[in-house]
Amino acid sequence: MGSNMTIRKIAVTGANGTIGARLCADLAADHTLVRIDREDADVCADIRDAEAMNAALRGCDAVVHLAGVVAVDAAWDDVYTTNIGGTYTVFEAARLNGVKHVVFASSNHAVGMNEVRNVPHIYEPGFGRVVGVEDPYRPDGLYGVWKAFGEVLGRYYSDAFGLNVACVRIGSITAADDPADESVRASSGWLGLTDEQKFKRYAATWMSQRDFARLVRCILARDVPYAVVYGVGDNATRFWDLEAGRAIYGFWPQDGVKPNG
Repeated sequence: MGSNMTIRKIAVTGANGTIGARLCADLAADHTLVRIDREDADVCADIRDAEAMNAALRGCDAVVHLAGVVAVDAAWDDVYTTNIGGTYTVFEAARLNGVKHVVFASSNHAVGMNEVRNVPHIYEPGFGRVVGVEDPYRPDGLYGVWKAFGEVLGRYYSDAFGLNVACVRIGSITAADDPADESVRASSGWLGLTDEQKFKRYAATWMSQRDFARLVRCILARDVPYAVVYGVGDNATRFWDLEAGRAIYGFWPQDGVKPNG
């Protein structure tokens, strides 16, 4: 593991999304960006289009792959074609173009059954179960299966082709950037929670937009062949382990939900 100070040009797929737009605004302060999305972007293309991805990643030092059908209850056709197919296309384009760093936006849903089987008690202080990166995959739907696939694909591209791959299991990052925002009431539909329980969930799973950008920067600053870390705030009731991010990338979130806050 070493320091990397040479990254100048970064591609971001899903650049117009909830996470992508804010991340691009942050990275644009000191990097050249290639924003990739279906419309209103530097490169308007489908991530399944190999020719377009190859052209978009030419000359890039890193790619942050955020694009995909984002729905916990996504149907197989979307998971298989857009999510799995598109993720493979992005990794392969990175390999062909000599892109050294790939940050894959994985998800807590790769291990989401740990949460499903323990609601609502898992959101309470003192629950005592913390899921680490060494825990086995337990996807809670086909969306989570895609994320597990992306992590395994990243492991392969790291081992076989020498890419530095970081998989970030993102918790809850919102447009409002506030775990107490009223929009939380419309979230977490797959869990059957009350409104009160939804807010408790977000108090445990939230990550701020600025902390995600900080995490990406920490990842790109180091040459690490492969790692999986959790993207979640320093929340008092979080149930995912942050230690891998600190040990591998020197990252610890600045924001988090504290008791009674």
